[in-house]
Amino acid sequence: MKSRLRLILMLAIGTGVFVVPAARPAWAETGIVDAGNTVCPVSGDKVSGKHFVEHGGKRYSLCCPHCEKDFKKDPEKFIAQLAEGGEAGHAGHSH
Repeated sequence: MKSRLRLILMLAIGTGVFVVPAARPAWAETGIVDAGNTVCPVSGDKVSGKHFVEHGGKRYSLCCPHCEKDFKKDPEKFIAQLAEGGEAGHAGHSH
């Protein structure tokens, strides 16, 4: 058994063929699914890629940390606007 494993490993090294599983983000391990939005549901601005909020098993991207508070006040409103493709809660920031 050990010699077979050693042979397989040597062949893999010799041919350069390795199967490496794709890395999953840490938040994905919790079963939360990324919503995939590219526009902040609160401000309508482009998302930052650094700020997120979780609701209903989904992870929504935000443009800044200030929008999290507004999103949490009425998440269903902002989620519905994303689903409809309509305008976000307010144009730009008022923070």
